[in-house]
Amino acid sequence: MDMRGGRELIVYLPQLDYLVHRWNESDLQANIYVYGGFGGVRFAQSNGTAYLAGIEADAESRKYFSMVKYEAMYPTLGGPFRHFEARIGAAPYEAEYDQLASWFMILWQYHPALSREQALTPMVRFFYKNALWEAGVSLQGDWMFNFMFHF
Repeated sequence: MDMRGGRELIVYLPQLDYLVHRWNESDLQANIYVYGGFGGVRFAQSNGTAYLAGIEADAESRKYFSMVKYEAMYPTLGGPFRHFEARIGAAPYEAEYDQLASWFMILWQYHPALSREQALTPMVRFFYKNALWEAGVSLQGDWMFNFMFHF
């Protein structure tokens, strides 16, 4: 993370997620998750620790997706980091579980502690059975790539 003032905060933090509630309807699914983690940080040539806590809610059908998320990290070095994120998306076709699902999404992020407080990122997401991968480039030119495998 590039903090204000050009200093970089490096975080190594395993995270555990917990599904608080899931709604399964005939044409959509919605979820509420909480998560947290604890790990190490490096900032300004020093080492320390940090903990993370967050909440996320999403709703999706085979055609539309929406998500909001808030998280806060408290390192012993640097200062608190808060992050808010929202996504909306649409699928160009309705895929079955055994087919590749494709999504076009817009990701908005707000990071008050970073040198670039806000970012808007057009992205693509692909989901096949238990594997999800997504990629995008923000309007500021920052690349992102995520990969998840659900057990």
